[in-house]
Amino acid sequence: MKKREELTKQLLSAYRRYYDITSYEPSETEARPKELIARADLNMEEKSYVLLKKNVLWSADSHEYCYILSCHHLTLADYRRFESFVYTDGMERIHPARGHKCSILSLMILADSSDPDAIKAVRRCHLHKNFKFSLWGWMDFRTVLSITSTERTYSNLSGHENKKFLNKLYQTGGKRL
Repeated sequence: MKKREELTKQLLSAYRRYYDITSYEPSETEARPKELIARADLNMEEKSYVLLKKNVLWSADSHEYCYILSCHHLTLADYRRFESFVYTDGMERIHPARGHKCSILSLMILADSSDPDAIKAVRRCHLHKNFKFSLWGWMDFRTVLSITSTERTYSNLSGHENKKFLNKLYQTGGKRL
């Protein structure tokens, strides 16, 4: 559907300002789903210094890996497959250590329609992991589903910021945010 393709372009254009975008072509042979369009990576490092930059008091690294998938109709089986892929691929990218603050895995699904049980699974998703009792940071999993035919968005509790962002894209029609 044209509306889903337009929303995908708007979303990638908005993410391109701050994120590193990796685009994917549909492929049946690889381990990734054919519905995967792109992955947007954001890596931030915060530091505090004393007099000189070599005298670091503390530092904290934050990472976000946002997976954007597009499909015609979302079923519960498709959602579980997407969730499993994003979790396993994202956990391979996370390297917790002393300076690691947090890593966020975001699953954004753009669909023309969806089954009610898939929407329920999106809203009930709760994946969170602490590394070394949070001393080495944590991982949070955000899920967002946007149904383009009705312009409705659904998210889990930690995905409300992504939901607001998609709603803003619908309202502005893709104009510069």
